[in-house]
Amino acid sequence: MSDWKIGNDSRRRTTDQLRDLRAANDGGVAWDTEAPADFTYLFHPDRVLMRSDDTADFERAVAQLDKGVLEESPRVDAELLDGQLVRYVLPRRPGGETVPELLDLLERAGLRRGAVSPDHWVHVAPGGGGGGSACPATEPEETGLTEPWPRLAPQKRGRTVSVVVVDTGWNPPSGSDPRTPWLDGVTGDDEENGPELRPYAGHGTFIAGVVRSMAPTSAVFVEGFAVGGIGGGGILESDLVGQLEEALGHDPQVINLSAGCRTRDDLPSIALEVFHRTRLRRRDCVLVAAAGNDSWAAPFWPAAFPWAVGVGSLDRDGRVSDFSNYGVSADVFTLGRNLVNAFPDGTFVCHESPSKGDVRVFSTGLARWSGTSFAAPVVAGLIARHISETGSTAAEARDAVLAGATPDSDPVVGPHLELHPDFE
Repeated sequence: MSDWKIGNDSRRRTTDQLRDLRAANDGGVAWDTEAPADFTYLFHPDRVLMRSDDTADFERAVAQLDKGVLEESPRVDAELLDGQLVRYVLPRRPGGETVPELLDLLERAGLRRGAVSPDHWVHVAPGGGGGGSACPATEPEETGLTEPWPRLAPQKRGRTVSVVVVDTGWNPPSGSDPRTPWLDGVTGDDEENGPELRPYAGHGTFIAGVVRSMAPTSAVFVEGFAVGGIGGGGILESDLVGQLEEALGHDPQVINLSAGCRTRDDLPSIALEVFHRTRLRRRDCVLVAAAGNDSWAAPFWPAAFPWAVGVGSLDRDGRVSDFSNYGVSADVFTLGRNLVNAFPDGTFVCHESPSKGDVRVFSTGLARWSGTSFAAPVVAGLIARHISETGSTAAEARDAVLAGATPDSDPVVGPHLELHPDFE
């Protein structure tokens, strides 16, 4: 990570993020470029994933490798999703080949392209860097406001709709705080905040608050995958599918996932594809995902899947935010700049350039935050509200919300929609 001194805030910020992510995961984080600031995707340095149907082809291709490329045979580390997803651990490579380089060799040995993938790191609302990034578009900021923005949306009394926010965990005091009454009844995995707030503290709580602002009668549970800041705001895709399985235990009709990743060769995430095929496809449940904050059109998973609702960010003037991804990852755009919602009280030390080392003191129960992370729960909440008020299925509510959006004529953004909820 020798480029951290380069005088470019985006590059320095990305390097800061990867340093923190690698340290939080005992070095189990690698990237596809020499300089970390230029990365496209992140992956575990010794794991690969495949569908169960491809294991025999994988092992045949391994047998075709030149002697000495691998010290021994790869071993199965886990069989996930009823055995439909298989994770292998690779042995030491004396030649120093990375996982992507080894996959290149296997494909030259006859393995079908894309049959096996790295175990990618899915990171919280990635965005904002030179090549890629692993963070929200901004770090949380103090605010003197006492009400959420967007404001609480009136909702007709209807049936209770279950929404699960798969994120960094939940701050229980926010659920009983008189300053944030819209969070009454929200539950989740305690992120164990103290007076000194950890990186990514409050991310899941803020998102739960946005959902409740849009759908005040929804039943919201925060499924924590990086509770207490553990994991540096990231999770391997093979582990994420386990968290998504746990989320389904709450019988949600809407799941909000303000996280995602790029992948090797921009191929669809194998783990998330298998999760959808084996778990989600036959359920009355819609997954809403952040489109990412890297200002690019390359696919960002799971937002880029046709079965997910990918959400990009708008500024208050209705223009696409400069940090927002677009293209195949953004089915719809909505407010994602300078939202205000619930946040734990405490002292937060910024971890990323150019604000690295700055101290921010939160004492109002609220914060201001920007990113597609926070645009996604606006749409998730609108879908939940539609289900509640009309009795529709989740798919019908998704289609109705998207149909109410305004077409965007910008050829750079592409044939997606801009959504302008009534924030007033």
